[in-house]
Amino acid sequence: MDILRIGVTGSAGSGKSMVCQAFKALGLVTLDCDKIARQVVEPGQKAYEKVVTCFGRDVIKEDKTLDRAMLRNLMVNRPDLRKQLEALLHPLIIEQMVLQIKTAVYDREPACAVEVPLLFELGMEDKFDVTVLVVATQAVLLERISMRDKVSIESAGKMLDLQMSQSEKIKSAGYVIENIGKSGELFSSVGKIYAKIKKEFLTRKL
Repeated sequence: MDILRIGVTGSAGSGKSMVCQAFKALGLVTLDCDKIARQVVEPGQKAYEKVVTCFGRDVIKEDKTLDRAMLRNLMVNRPDLRKQLEALLHPLIIEQMVLQIKTAVYDREPACAVEVPLLFELGMEDKFDVTVLVVATQAVLLERISMRDKVSIESAGKMLDLQMSQSEKIKSAGYVIENIGKSGELFSSVGKIYAKIKKEFLTRKL
């Protein structure tokens, strides 16, 4: 069975997770690369000790899991360490993502929507049949990140600065969804775009 692979991406705070929830409501299998990233660094996994060796035992919490808040802070403030961590984890995350797409149970729609925060930054377009970019205004992004991570607007801005700009992402995206905060409208937009994607994918297969 041919599986339609949809990559969902967007800047931090854009609402990628909500778009994936909408795809799930339509019957798609959904995956989240952030969750996969947490899975590959769980105690006992091969990436765990590599991360500890790279960053020191200070990044281990009392329950033996990694301190993700500390790692996120290191990534924002130490570009050299961020590159080390990305080089270590990204190949493992991609490998696991591809495996989960292949082994998922497709009982409603023969399609999978995957939330990939750094899809364009990592050049992962070839892993998907189509890409969907979620966008919002800069002010909304900053406010959402600040509230979600309990950080200042300045810190939220530093996090956004690590990512490709929305204007650059738009150039590469197959479809663009604006998330202005109304879930009903967002779910409706996702439904319309999925109908277009299915038509495009089926036409391409003929």
